[in-house]
Amino acid sequence: MKKFMTMGALLCVLGANAPVALANSSVQQTSSAHSHADGVYSVAAEPFTSPHHTTHNWQIESSIQVSRSVLKEAYLASREAYTKKLEKYAKVTPRDAQKKISATHPKMNIEHVQLRNIRTSLVYMGLAVSDQDKYLVIIDAGNGKVLMDRQLPTHHTRVFSDK
Repeated sequence: MKKFMTMGALLCVLGANAPVALANSSVQQTSSAHSHADGVYSVAAEPFTSPHHTTHNWQIESSIQVSRSVLKEAYLASREAYTKKLEKYAKVTPRDAQKKISATHPKMNIEHVQLRNIRTSLVYMGLAVSDQDKYLVIIDAGNGKVLMDRQLPTHHTRVFSDK
């Protein structure tokens, strides 16, 4: 009887792990290396653990490496082009938006006033900052009205709060 129980448990373990082992070997075989017209690149596949497991550990490295400073410059250039493209639709200037935020939060520093869109609505977003407080203010780019004025959590509110 003991032999049958041991053999049954062994079969259950093997039966449960066989699909995982088969899937694991097929994933590694199919994705270990692929050829490309410009050369060879490889993708390291993660072992199969679960159909619901979604983390990816891709290790992709191309033949061209770009420094982070160059990437930052490219990002800022694209952001400037984005803003230039939308400026012609705004009726309020960035300076007017900054004045409106300053009037809403006097004696606070105004930072990062940028023309953006929120679900196709053209707005200016800016931060009003002091030593203890920080507010996100959104100004309508068409009429200059304050659409949102929300206090953002700061180090002081997180560390010294009663909750």
